[in-house]
Amino acid sequence: MSDLSYENIYYLGPDGSNTYNALLRFMELTSIKIKNKKPQKSIKAALAELEKDYSSICILPMENSIEGIVRETIDNFLRFNDNSINVQGEITLKIEHNLLSSADNKDKIKKIYSHPQALAQCSNYLFKNFPNAELKEVSSTSYAAEKAAEEGSDCAAIANKTCAELFGLNIIDSNINDEQGNKTRFYILCRDKLFDTKEGKTALMLSTKNESGALCKVLQILYNHNINLTCIDSRPSKKKLGEYLFFMELDGLKEDYRIKLAIEELINYVPYMKILGSFGSY
Repeated sequence: MSDLSYENIYYLGPDGSNTYNALLRFMELTSIKIKNKKPQKSIKAALAELEKDYSSICILPMENSIEGIVRETIDNFLRFNDNSINVQGEITLKIEHNLLSSADNKDKIKKIYSHPQALAQCSNYLFKNFPNAELKEVSSTSYAAEKAAEEGSDCAAIANKTCAELFGLNIIDSNINDEQGNKTRFYILCRDKLFDTKEGKTALMLSTKNESGALCKVLQILYNHNINLTCIDSRPSKKKLGEYLFFMELDGLKEDYRIKLAIEELINYVPYMKILGSFGSY
């Protein structure tokens, strides 16, 4: 553990969000001292604050076990010009969605707010129970609860139980996830190395040559060095139609000999590669 201290920690808020709960868990597990908790209205805003604040940490959702990569986090992280900011750790939380409202039953509810991923993770429940309700996407589950509290008994939110307490809402239905075992991974982003760890992952982004079998060649390099690919996702380059970047997580730290050799070989093959961080789980 570290004895580092920081002025601010930025996260997707408001208080009560799943990211807020991940932040509390992070602070429980570490001895890092943080003076101010700074909730932000969007992932983009949280990362913008981190980029200009040199005494700060940022914690954001990265992947959900049901809906996959949180692309807003990856896309905005890639826009950083400051290469000193890296993924320094991850925390995984079990996610339980609940239907919250100031109403005392389902009958009055005509509008339901939540984060797009939460709405997707409860789509079967919503189709069965609210086929005619208006579904409204907002930036976080806690902001959804705030909106439901403001707008009255014909509105509801999909959020966690902490939000019910914070915003004075009733829990109409609990644990409404379509799939049980729903979990989300959260990245901890910082300029400093926060922990010493002997086991972990390395996250990177790369492009491939515009030729047949280019991605296959990349995967073959990883296979040749006996490296397990734990995550892969493609993102548009935003420069040219049909041109993509590949986000990957490798099982192993960048200091590991086999990872080091694979990265050296990849650098010599692909047009572009950026190491996003090498980190452990907490």
